[in-house]
Amino acid sequence: MKKKYLILFYLFLLTFDINSTSFIDHVEIKSDKVEFSNISKNVSFLSNVNINSNYVVISASSAIYDNKKELISISGDPSSIRSNKNDNNFNGEAEKIIFFSDEKVHLIGNASIKFDNLSISSNLIIFNPRSGKIMSSE
Repeated sequence: MKKKYLILFYLFLLTFDINSTSFIDHVEIKSDKVEFSNISKNVSFLSNVNINSNYVVISASSAIYDNKKELISISGDPSSIRSNKNDNNFNGEAEKIIFFSDEKVHLIGNASIKFDNLSISSNLIIFNPRSGKIMSSE
């Protein structure tokens, strides 16, 4: 039976002096394995990573929470992302996903996203799941 380490992650977060607690309050991360680096103060989530926030659900192979930058760097083959709101329907995938503290998202490497009737494929897609604003760049 695989154990989830969500409680360990929350205990880890309580040890930091976090200025922006709103990011932490609405992001839940589950994985099969968690590693903490005392030097970098980062948390690595390995194997069967699932991230759930107010606006998105992300599935991946691994993720690193960077406390200093307040972001989660997510990797997979590919990683997938989908909407967590019925009124803002989208889904996508990429080799790497950067999830920022303000919930803006970067899809990097073989990125694609479907938003309503719009499909975008690019090396880099930047979007805001709250507003639905999407940008693409080569």
